[in-house]
Amino acid sequence: MPRRASSGINTGQIIGISVAILGFLLAAALMIKLVAGDLFSGGSSGNGGGSQHKNATELRLTSYRDNANSLRGNVYRVDGRVEETLKWTPDRGRLISLDATADGVSMPVPVLIPETFSSINIDRGAELSLVVRVGRDGTLVAEEIE
Repeated sequence: MPRRASSGINTGQIIGISVAILGFLLAAALMIKLVAGDLFSGGSSGNGGGSQHKNATELRLTSYRDNANSLRGNVYRVDGRVEETLKWTPDRGRLISLDATADGVSMPVPVLIPETFSSINIDRGAELSLVVRVGRDGTLVAEEIE
């Protein structure tokens, strides 16, 4: 039986393996930067530290009352006093009635406080400053509580 010559690794295989390793390292570096950036920037779901909505405009209550659906997806600041908790569910959070004041107008508005803010006590009569997003159905959903 004749012996076959061993050819070893050719240069094409070396280049292919090198490119694959460099691509993996680049992808890993981008993922680390993305994750580390989210961790150290503070995010938007905290108690005000690292706020991304510091310049949110104040909600015009008359516009909200007249047509809340036209404001869907926008972010606003709302200040007011908690009138009462309307509903609570462990998976969705609390729905509160907030007596909001803006531009000399005062009116009650419903605000959904997501479960991510469960560590914050929200008592009747408490003064709150919220950054809210107008949801699909016109409900105000809290993104930040100060």
